[in-house]
Amino acid sequence: MRNTLLLPVAVCICAGYASPAQAQFLDEAELRQEGANAIANIRFVTPVQYLRSTSARASDMVQAFYNVLPSRDPVTDIPSELRLAGGAGIPSIIISDEVVNNTAQAKSSRKLVIRFDTPVKFRLRAGRDSRSIELVLEGLGASVKKASGRAATVSGAKTDDVVPISAPASTSADAGTEQSGAALLAAAQSAFDGGQYDAAIELLNQLLNMSTTTSSRRAQELIGLARLNAGDADRSASEFDLFLKLYPVGDDSDRVRQLAAALPTMGQKSSKSRPAAEPMSTTSGSVSMFYYGGKSEVRTQEFQDSVLASLPVLQSDNTLSGVDQRQLQTNVDLNWRYRDDERDMRFVFRNANSADMIKDVNKNRLSALYFDSRSLVDGTSYRVGRQSPNGGGVLYRFDGLQAGYIFQPKWKVNAVIGTPSDPLLDTRRTFYGLSVDAQALSKELSGSAFLIEQVIDGETDRRGVGADLRYFKGGTSASAQFDYDLVIQGVNVAALQANWQLGETTMVNAMYDRRTVPILSLGNMLFFQNPALLAPAQRIQELLGTTSIEVLREQVKGLTAYQTQARIGGTTAIASSWQVGADLSMTSVDEIKPVVDLLPDGQPSTGNLWSLGVQLIGTNLYSARDTHVVGVSFLGGPTYHGTLLTYNNLSSLSEAWQLEPAFKYYTQSDNAGASNDIWTVGLRAIYRIRQQVSLETELTYERSKATAAPSLTGPGSVSATDRMTYYVGARYDF
Repeated sequence: MRNTLLLPVAVCICAGYASPAQAQFLDEAELRQEGANAIANIRFVTPVQYLRSTSARASDMVQAFYNVLPSRDPVTDIPSELRLAGGAGIPSIIISDEVVNNTAQAKSSRKLVIRFDTPVKFRLRAGRDSRSIELVLEGLGASVKKASGRAATVSGAKTDDVVPISAPASTSADAGTEQSGAALLAAAQSAFDGGQYDAAIELLNQLLNMSTTTSSRRAQELIGLARLNAGDADRSASEFDLFLKLYPVGDDSDRVRQLAAALPTMGQKSSKSRPAAEPMSTTSGSVSMFYYGGKSEVRTQEFQDSVLASLPVLQSDNTLSGVDQRQLQTNVDLNWRYRDDERDMRFVFRNANSADMIKDVNKNRLSALYFDSRSLVDGTSYRVGRQSPNGGGVLYRFDGLQAGYIFQPKWKVNAVIGTPSDPLLDTRRTFYGLSVDAQALSKELSGSAFLIEQVIDGETDRRGVGADLRYFKGGTSASAQFDYDLVIQGVNVAALQANWQLGETTMVNAMYDRRTVPILSLGNMLFFQNPALLAPAQRIQELLGTTSIEVLREQVKGLTAYQTQARIGGTTAIASSWQVGADLSMTSVDEIKPVVDLLPDGQPSTGNLWSLGVQLIGTNLYSARDTHVVGVSFLGGPTYHGTLLTYNNLSSLSEAWQLEPAFKYYTQSDNAGASNDIWTVGLRAIYRIRQQVSLETELTYERSKATAAPSLTGPGSVSATDRMTYYVGARYDF
């Protein structure tokens, strides 16, 4: 087995990488146990914010709406799917990622369509960090092991193999929780006394994942004893170590201290071996191919009023009509995974190819090609190859290696070294960094701190220091991010997002994000050169021939603007089949002051660009699986204002057919008197064949009328544009 691992590692290191194109948002989905519930953790390759969900009356489908948050490494749209096989009472789950509608906001407004093969009681919530959404399958926690062979991993630690995710804290439990804790402890003690140590461990994990009760102290000692009797001295030592940190004084503490001292050193093999879990090897993925076509027709009002308007449009009349989109997109996603009692390994390959048949341009993007390995024995992990950023101050997709080591329960140190995967002219860039993760600063709070150095052509490109904090408790989740450059001496990112679940039917979310655009780095100066230069510099060393490094760094600060985005919104139920939602958002980009020779006139601020939207959401109005979203948004800025009306529908006519008609009307006018009106109608259809092959098509018609601002000589000209776009394709999931 060890020799076969060299192949994916060698492929990751040696493969040639391609130019930018497209990638998908979904990364992976895994099951874990959390008390009495099973949790399907859905992870993304970029930060997201969960907004709301709408469920089918049949309890076998739900839509989860989310926004893509700002990031340095934007990901463009490729529809994608993830699958969880289920079993032992857990349904099989298909998770499809889609745009909400075909508008300019589609890049940030998205939804998951989640289908179950059998009805199930569930709810959705924001994840424990900004890259996940969690699906809670109520009452199915005990089925997780039977369905997957073992509990899934969470941030490098297994919920049932290292320490409980939620350690006891000082908060008190209510009467119901106390009663449940006592019952679980009694059942665990009975299983322990009967020699059923694995069953006892499972029950104790459920207890320790609850709020603190009077049973928690004994449970923490008993889980260490159960692991010891099961022949797992390493994990027993971890449990005893956690007990002594939480309860350092007492007769039981002295007893545990003596047991811990007699255990083998962490990492050594116990004399009593534990029965090995059955190895599991799985392969999954998808292949899709879509053809995109489009044709536009543009005619001015003067032409339509002339005697020529009645003549047929000639195929050669490209100034008035023509095909402006012919593109073939092919996407491949391959995942291989191997898990046993000691290790969890994964190989991932994702590639997208876009062939533009009009421009005769072929673009390919290898978005992921990596091998990932995590030891379940000694706390080590590594990932090598092309990968998306995952914290630690890394801001873009890169080729390289990141490794970690769990040196204390819930504490992990990480190192990363790599090269940004997207080239920057002729420069050579590398980076390396260190970070520390704390999985439990308190019961609800976790976080990380990092230091990262990036070098460009032998000079410091960026030296970042910062931290991420995550808060998760019941229906509240929040995350914060901060990044500061020590060399250029400026804040790169200051961001905060939060979600509140208020009761069963109300969700509130908020986001604030202020960051430099682009990120502060020395390499930015290659894009801010004197336009009079006949041969602009391609490398930093060429700039240093005429300008000192100190001056270049000052110019970076002067030429880099800050972008601020803020949003607050919420959704609440007003009837059994109706929800109402609202959101208020604001975006602005600061001014750039004049810089001699480079930007002599500077760049004005955009001012505050705002949007106020209201949505009315109906579900199950004429079937067990139909949803309707009617929205109205008012938009504005210093020089314009507009109104957007939208309607989107999703109807599952059967297990095989899904239809999504949509309508949009947008009108905008500015201070100069110019205006624009756009009408759009569309229909998307999906036909599934045996749940593995899906055929998909969409047809969209758009008509716009633009009126130019009036001039001194008369009214502004009017032009109308008709545009028809479509796509058709297929996807095979395995």
